[in-house]
Amino acid sequence: MRNRLRSAALLLAFTLVGAGLLSCDQGGPSPPMTADEARRQIIESASGLQEAAATFDQTPLARLSGAMMGSGADGKKVSPWGEALISGLGAVLDTTGGSFNYDASTGAYVWNPDTQAWRQERPADSLILRFPESPDAPSNNATFTLSRYETRSVPVAGSTEEVPTKVGASLSVDGTEAFALSLKDVSFTPLLGIPQSFSLDVTAAPLAFTTSLEPGQNGTFQYEDRFRNDGQPVTATTATVDLSPESAESSENTLGRVEGTTQVGQDLAIEYTADIAPSALEDASADELDDRVDVDVRLQGDRVATLRYDGAAEQVVVEYADGTTEPLSDLLREIGVAEGAS
Repeated sequence: MRNRLRSAALLLAFTLVGAGLLSCDQGGPSPPMTADEARRQIIESASGLQEAAATFDQTPLARLSGAMMGSGADGKKVSPWGEALISGLGAVLDTTGGSFNYDASTGAYVWNPDTQAWRQERPADSLILRFPESPDAPSNNATFTLSRYETRSVPVAGSTEEVPTKVGASLSVDGTEAFALSLKDVSFTPLLGIPQSFSLDVTAAPLAFTTSLEPGQNGTFQYEDRFRNDGQPVTATTATVDLSPESAESSENTLGRVEGTTQVGQDLAIEYTADIAPSALEDASADELDDRVDVDVRLQGDRVATLRYDGAAEQVVVEYADGTTEPLSDLLREIGVAEGAS
């Protein structure tokens, strides 16, 4: 009996040693990806965002936006020409009671560069604004049309606000549509006035962005958005908002939970979960929000970084798998989506 036990022990020892040698021969567990390599792959995987930004820069909407905005000591601000166009609308748009009155503001208006004022050209069922796309344009070659505008009274922070529920708008330059927006299917929760459904489509050809929120079952909501460049996917988000009683009962300080994923290109994904707290509806500190939010950055399914708030530096940082950190703003600047990125 003793010989059998000794033989079994030797067999087990040889088996464990052999498995160890085999794992060593195969390289063992892979070390975490270095920050430099993860950063490089993240930037490469997000190249579609840079391409979309370059595409936008070539659109008529970008030219108009550039003419409307100028640079100042505090960064971007409305240019004097843009300020004249916008402030002049106060004379033709009805804002009686502090809210925009669409029905009383309809009509076709043209910009007069000599008087620096809008004048009504003719009555119309929509709000139509004709103006030059830039200060140097020889004619009023841009046309903005607000063809639909409906609102609903919604309780917001103890008061009642008129919130748009249906909007149809477009912008054309030299007779070609440069921008279009459609908002519809908007509904709100009865007590808090929180949106529980909407559908929004925005195009600045060849760029297109669609997003929607739909109620599910038992207090859940489904959110989706898609961003495309000439029909090719750039980003896509799918998220679930769970406000069910079961979710709220998991913690007395939690109203619900959000879980979602944003796919960027083929390989890059940002996964996140967040607890919805009563404090989030008030003035929660950044540290309190950080404790309730988890964000993972994944490449081809493998987690290579997380996002967290650095209270000492008062900024969001990227923490890579090897422990290296950097400000999120630096990474976004390299990707080309941060403010002021070239």
